[in-house]
Amino acid sequence: MTFPSTRPIHFQNWPSHGKKNVEKDILCRMEVWVITLILTYLVTSASSLMKTGLGKQLEIFSNVIITTDVLSEVSNTVNDVECVSLCLKTEACVSAFYRPQHRRCQLHDVLFMSPKDGQREIGAVYYSLTTGTCPPGYIHNRPLNFCYQLHLDKAKYADGLADCNSRGEHFLVIDSPDKQSHFVKQVTASSDSIKGSYYIDGSDAATEGQWVYHDGQPVTYFAWDSGFPNNVTTNRDYLVALKFSEFRWQDRESDHERCYACEKHV
Repeated sequence: MTFPSTRPIHFQNWPSHGKKNVEKDILCRMEVWVITLILTYLVTSASSLMKTGLGKQLEIFSNVIITTDVLSEVSNTVNDVECVSLCLKTEACVSAFYRPQHRRCQLHDVLFMSPKDGQREIGAVYYSLTTGTCPPGYIHNRPLNFCYQLHLDKAKYADGLADCNSRGEHFLVIDSPDKQSHFVKQVTASSDSIKGSYYIDGSDAATEGQWVYHDGQPVTYFAWDSGFPNNVTTNRDYLVALKFSEFRWQDRESDHERCYACEKHV
């Protein structure tokens, strides 16, 4: 910022009323500079927030509060805008409840999907954090930098994959223990999402025993269930995170309808 140029002012030979006018003028200029600085800071901060993230209010959670999977709680929060800003500043935060009755912001590292899991609290609002190119309604794990969406309407492997591909996405790649842990925590956070098994990325349909991702790269991490892969039948060529095995993986057929997770490149 460029400030107006100034020069020394000497008062000794000025009439008293002139001296007061000059002093008043200087004070006015200083006030303008301070206000300009504040406005510049606010505009810059707001622009930064708009570029890096925002909150998408989930109306189905209006007047509902869920108190599980809490990262942290912040008291004396002025409003929901401040609450979303706090979530944005907390890297592990995925979603946030603002509770105006208590002036409290509640941060979470999962995205809840079942309002029936909560309890009624008048005025409570729930926000999904949207950051970068990860769209509203998706889960963005910022520490691990992956963005995905759970689909609870069941489909066969080919149909689920086609749905992902229609948006330029693919089945969720889980290539580390941290991603597996996050996925399991997300799926088990809501009563609706915990009911199903999920198709995830990985297949050995091309060559038996050689598991590859959608892009042909080899799968290097596995979270196999005990006794798997077993390949009892020749068409058990697809990775499924199975609900009955705490979402450990099994090799399964593609013709069963299951939930699935689509990943978007960010």
